[in-house]
Amino acid sequence: MKRVWFHSLILITVVVLASCSSALPTPFPLPTRGPQTAVDTPAPLPPVSGSGSGSGDASTSHVVAPDGTDPFDLISLDALYGVLEDLTAIQPYSGWRNSASEGEAEGLDYVAGKLDRMSYLVDLGMEQERQTFRLPTGTDLWETRLQVTVGGQEVEVPADGLRGNRDYAQLARQVDSDGVLNDSDRDPVVVEGPVVVIRTTGELEALTPADVKGKVVFLDYAVIDRSLMSTNDAVTLAWRLAEKGPAGVVLVTRFSNVPGESHGAFVGDGCAFTWVEVEPLPPVLYARVEDMAQAGIESMDDLERIEAARLTWDADVFAPGTSGNLVARIPGADPSQAMILGAHIDSPNAPGALDDGSGSAILLEVARILDAAQLQPPTDLYLVWFGSEEPSLFGAAHFVATHQELLDRTRAMLQIDCLGRPLDGIDAELRLVAWPYGRHGVGSLPWPEALARLAAARNVTTVPFEVYHTYSDNSTFAGFDVPNMDLIYEPVVGPDASVHYFAHWHDPYDTVELAREVDDVFEGMTRVALAAALETSGDVTAVRVSPRPDRRALFVGSHTEALHMSPVAFTELGMAWAMQGFDVDLIPYGQPVTPGDLEDADLVVVLPVLDYPTSESGLDQYDEAWTQEEVDALEGYVADGGFLVLTNSLQRLKYGIVGLDPNEDWQDANALASAFGVVYEDGGMRGVEASIQGNHPLTKRVNFLELGDGNGVPFSLSGGAWQVLASVGEQPAAALGNYGASGGEVLVLADVAMLSGGGSELPNLPFWRNLADYARSR
Repeated sequence: MKRVWFHSLILITVVVLASCSSALPTPFPLPTRGPQTAVDTPAPLPPVSGSGSGSGDASTSHVVAPDGTDPFDLISLDALYGVLEDLTAIQPYSGWRNSASEGEAEGLDYVAGKLDRMSYLVDLGMEQERQTFRLPTGTDLWETRLQVTVGGQEVEVPADGLRGNRDYAQLARQVDSDGVLNDSDRDPVVVEGPVVVIRTTGELEALTPADVKGKVVFLDYAVIDRSLMSTNDAVTLAWRLAEKGPAGVVLVTRFSNVPGESHGAFVGDGCAFTWVEVEPLPPVLYARVEDMAQAGIESMDDLERIEAARLTWDADVFAPGTSGNLVARIPGADPSQAMILGAHIDSPNAPGALDDGSGSAILLEVARILDAAQLQPPTDLYLVWFGSEEPSLFGAAHFVATHQELLDRTRAMLQIDCLGRPLDGIDAELRLVAWPYGRHGVGSLPWPEALARLAAARNVTTVPFEVYHTYSDNSTFAGFDVPNMDLIYEPVVGPDASVHYFAHWHDPYDTVELAREVDDVFEGMTRVALAAALETSGDVTAVRVSPRPDRRALFVGSHTEALHMSPVAFTELGMAWAMQGFDVDLIPYGQPVTPGDLEDADLVVVLPVLDYPTSESGLDQYDEAWTQEEVDALEGYVADGGFLVLTNSLQRLKYGIVGLDPNEDWQDANALASAFGVVYEDGGMRGVEASIQGNHPLTKRVNFLELGDGNGVPFSLSGGAWQVLASVGEQPAAALGNYGASGGEVLVLADVAMLSGGGSELPNLPFWRNLADYARSR
């Protein structure tokens, strides 16, 4: 999978990656992230234009259709909102397009059907690829009904249920109506009783079990709104209510556009109740007070008029869950290069018009315009609708892992995530968000800056904006040295504020109606995406900062289902190696490594064996392990003089640094490691810093090696000359040994997290650079 370096000076399609942050606060501390700053644009830019095509400037080459039509004149708000209406009509009040659900699959089916009817693109040779992959948990909501009795009359009002915990199967099981994972049997739970209304924290704290036994609690969501208090405080309050044993709970939200007031942020996906471990958890539904008008409920105060309620709840949790991507390749005039435009189809248990129905609609609008104008893009154009962005970028991670050859010919990537409706009095700007190479000597953002100029020529103001952390689907491309960014209309708030709360993302009011209030921005975003697809030209060096690669580093992830434990999340490592002339490649999960894969690799990193089944979800579902053929291939690579890095992990890692559930497969590393005299052992390592031992080029200028908290796996060494490079107490954490007669070497690491890193210091960065230098000098 050697990178094909770009050398032609031709008109090409450039893709900008735009994304809406899906980071979700948890009750556990996360690593400190780097700064977020705006980057000066190259020149003053005009405002977003709600109409007209924009004449551009003399330096911009505008593409026209064969009949002379400017394709930008074909942008249609009616078409965009038509798609939004259709997407938000998929399984309403049953999770909408919830990640890894039937609704998400229906969303992908809908997009595929629209593409099938684009006759010009079909005749041009457009191809569709449907991908399937797993993620740790997925929730399908089969039935969520709420019936209230007011004045002796029973009325049904719309209500929805909760998505299970994103990361932990044992917590996700709490929102499975029969408490049994991985079955899809319909087994509704029905509870009913008199109503208790709770409007304040004090009222909740004063409740006794006798007050709520056999009753349904209607709880003002503001009492446990994680956007208005710490997550730990919200979870504590929800936990206390659950422990009192109500028959059921209805979380009630109301619309507000006023900062400081609750409007249901995270109520369906990430609600405080999804962290509660009370068995059995009472049925929990949520409803908008606005939807209760037919029952005569006009405000939160009117909740007192409800005499009784009946809840029907039928949900199943799958661990792992199953999700998918849809990839459309539109052949370009020059197929040797490619541009990628992406958006995520899944919605966080809300209508999802803004996040990210907007991006999904824009991708379809780009395709519709190309079809209507009968325009072939200048290079291969890939439109990708990613699944399961919300749980942690799983769809994009699967895409980059399984399209390594495509990445090698990709000029750039643009994510569109997403349109927002800022709260009253909150400024917002259309940002081009990217992770720069600032820690590697280059602080500029050439790809966002180039697109900003192009957007200006189309009367759209954009702001290049830098972040040093994962943002959206585009972030998965960064570790593979693909210029990327996220196009997002984002509120301008402080670094500690929740942008989701200030933009109506992840709340029940993420609706088409709110999207219509920012239609000028919606059209402007479509202009930027279309310009990225059609109007960027020049040498690749204009949008890339790394040198032409002349070496290759290969990560072997054949048995690593958690792609966050790969270059997908090892962003700064990938950047460091790219700046040192390495093309970073990955053998994806499920693809056995062969001798042919290893032939031209200067450095091979073996990732930990890890699959998603846990003791909670059932280890007998399937199991990963090295085959003898793979062990022979890797041993032969080292025997022929190769440089191999062995890694392991006691936990599944999120974004490469945050430890989650235990990795029951850690011992499977020994099927390979023992071939070189290495045995990983039980017990774990205390401490997160490994002290440097002796002198070696690999540890030059390295003060210590940072491990993940409780993630190191001790190992013993035999059968050769080993040099311990770093240790935790008496336990080696990194060691280098010779193998075979041709100069082969094996570097053993106790923790794969040594190749990742959070925060702003990155103590392992010198070690990563030394690895590249050492591999180059061998």
